[in-house]
Amino acid sequence: MLKGLRLAIAAVITLLGSGVYASQMQQCQQAYSEGKVMQAYHSCLPLAQVGDPQAAFILARLYALGVESGTPDWQKVVEWLRISAAGDHAEAAYNLAIAYQKGKGTEIDLQQSINYYTQSAELGNAKAMRNLALLYEKGEGVPQDIHQAFTLYQRSAEAGLSDSQLKTGLMLLQGEGVTKDPAAARPWIEQSAAAGNDKAQLTLGVLLIDFDPGSAIGWYRQAVYSGNAYAAHNLALIYSQGRVVPQDLMQALAYADASIELGNPKTQVLYDKILAAVQQAGAAVPRSRNNSISLNHSDQSTGQAEAARSDTSGLASAVQADAEPSLRDLNWLKAQPAGLFVVQLARLTSLESSIRFISDYHIPRIAQTVNLAKHDYVVLLKESFVSKADALRTLKQRLPEALASEAWIRSYRSLYAQ
Repeated sequence: MLKGLRLAIAAVITLLGSGVYASQMQQCQQAYSEGKVMQAYHSCLPLAQVGDPQAAFILARLYALGVESGTPDWQKVVEWLRISAAGDHAEAAYNLAIAYQKGKGTEIDLQQSINYYTQSAELGNAKAMRNLALLYEKGEGVPQDIHQAFTLYQRSAEAGLSDSQLKTGLMLLQGEGVTKDPAAARPWIEQSAAAGNDKAQLTLGVLLIDFDPGSAIGWYRQAVYSGNAYAAHNLALIYSQGRVVPQDLMQALAYADASIELGNPKTQVLYDKILAAVQQAGAAVPRSRNNSISLNHSDQSTGQAEAARSDTSGLASAVQADAEPSLRDLNWLKAQPAGLFVVQLARLTSLESSIRFISDYHIPRIAQTVNLAKHDYVVLLKESFVSKADALRTLKQRLPEALASEAWIRSYRSLYAQ
């Protein structure tokens, strides 16, 4: 039946005048790409009705948008996907496989799902390869076959899918479905990490921390930047322990805070422990920027304290010379629109250290300090942003690279909601 339909499609298309057909297809695709839903529908429908795979796929997408009734019509979506897949449209076959797997617009039929995943995979769809690999790995709808799963994951990885690259690397690392080969595993995981996969970045941090701490820290930071709470937790541990890098309690506190904000409430215990260590610390805690933060100036000699006051008073004057005052308090913070985003540059334990920080990076005109509580000061950019994307663009444009790589994008609310 499927073969007959394909022959009919080919016959009808052959009968169409090539010039007219090409023009109609161009109108169909252009209207769809420009978001002109009804125009796309009327342009694509005649082509889809004679079996054009791309036009039928567009019709399926339009019905998913609710082109006729205003709400998605999943049954018609499936109907048009079937016609498109019959013309060897890889993405249509992939979507049809998902529909049969989840029972959306049709009954759940795992065997049909596997058939369409297989078709799409054979046509080169990397996502279909990955989903089919998962079914073989779990033995769902097919006999469990870990080797076949690895083969499919690897094909998907070779096609450029980052989560399949990570999975291929992990299977090589652990010897699942393939001979164990850690040397071959690492390039796959690195490809995935370089593509922005935060789980791969976290994995590299875990794998490298004991024998290449510098690279591990770099991958952990990228994972945090991508929103991975577990990477932030691990960095908090690393900096608080001082085992593979010099101990840096303020850095540890910042990463613990980030982990909580990113959705890992279990880090709260670690945060409290680090905060207690900070408050109990002696004269100074080393910072990653090759200078120190004074935690308790009362422990300094009189001469040192006077020198510190003299030095920071000049810095304070420079900072306060801006159009807006640079020192804010908690009341000011709570008066800001809670849902807006702001860039946090540092979290320190004294006003002097925040002033020093702003001076070291030559950012007095764009930064301000907020006093959240006793021994708790946060340095923020003065600008606020509607979206994280806007904040990200700004910090990359306006901040030194070393500072931008360690900045956090936070909502105002997250700074005081504990």
